[in-house]
Amino acid sequence: MTEPRKAIVVGAGIGGLTAAIALQRAGWQVKVFEAAQTLRTGGTGLSVMANAMAALHSIDAHVPVEQAGQVIRQFFFKKHNGGPITSMPIHEIGEQLGHPSVNIQRPLLLRALAQQLTPDTLTTGLRCVGYANHPDGVAVHFEDGSTHEAELLVGADGLNSVIRQQMLGETPTRPSGYIAWLAVTPFSHPVMTEGYVAHYWGRGKRFGLCDVGDGQAYWWGTCNHENAADAALNISKQEVLDAYVGWAPEVIAAIEATPESALLKMHARDRQPVEQFCDGHVALLGDAAHPMLPSLGQGAAQAIEDAVVLAERLAQTPDLRTALADYQAHRHPRANGIVNSARFMSGIEQAESTFACWFRDWYMRLTPQSSLRKKNIDILSFKPSA
Repeated sequence: MTEPRKAIVVGAGIGGLTAAIALQRAGWQVKVFEAAQTLRTGGTGLSVMANAMAALHSIDAHVPVEQAGQVIRQFFFKKHNGGPITSMPIHEIGEQLGHPSVNIQRPLLLRALAQQLTPDTLTTGLRCVGYANHPDGVAVHFEDGSTHEAELLVGADGLNSVIRQQMLGETPTRPSGYIAWLAVTPFSHPVMTEGYVAHYWGRGKRFGLCDVGDGQAYWWGTCNHENAADAALNISKQEVLDAYVGWAPEVIAAIEATPESALLKMHARDRQPVEQFCDGHVALLGDAAHPMLPSLGQGAAQAIEDAVVLAERLAQTPDLRTALADYQAHRHPRANGIVNSARFMSGIEQAESTFACWFRDWYMRLTPQSSLRKKNIDILSFKPSA
């Protein structure tokens, strides 16, 4: 009987866990190593969009995710005071494609993925420090001095990836020019009906309010800042309230309902896209390969797509290096295109001038629903690698 091929995944985030599931279901023996002591138990929320749910469905991993989250049923764009701009047919697109988009708390998503791994797959508290390719595989080195061997290494270790740095050298992050506040909190409001998502647009500021189920809301706010990296180091609930004076009542209520300890603050960043995701027996995915700004809600989705396509290519092509070259060729146009689109959309959403904001809102208000559907359906469709 042939021994199963061995893979090591570094990073137990969304992309790393999905890669481990996909590879195990393709017959690989997989070990996942995570630097943190546990899977993330805190944190905020995110959207797992229809394309990601379709990718998860292709490896039969979608049901626990959908059960742990809340299907998006309404998606609105609003003025800062709550006045209507337009709606986005996200739910209708999901029905057309056969897969919903889902809001979910990040820890629940990680748990829904991790529970699908075979026992003893995950090792926590062990940080990767580098790798060495050899003709038949790769040696993966860890901070405790240990080395593990495999035929494949998947670098899913996030924005500050050790694997990426060794593969590509220093590739500086690109600042967005804004800070972001994020939180999940118990919250109810007459405006926030089941499956509600709304993006509120102001001048140089945005706010998102999302129903993640079980009486919980995920919200995020962004604010242009000249020194966003430094500003992200300090946080207070009062600064968030001060930033949104005069905004819609549900925006203020969501902030007020949030314990200060539940607030996160970050400096949103991406990187200039690159075409190299692979080196020998090593493949990058997710934020390690193509970090993106959050404007299109596609960060998690593209990591999931990466993971599924990687496993597909490896299953279809016996020669590993050829399979990785196919994975890279298939994924970099799609993922990098979304990196660029997210940055472009971010610039529009964070506009500050009175005219730019008026034109943005006017344009969106007059765009037909059929056009919005057409613009989004390509992003929200998962195209298998075959």
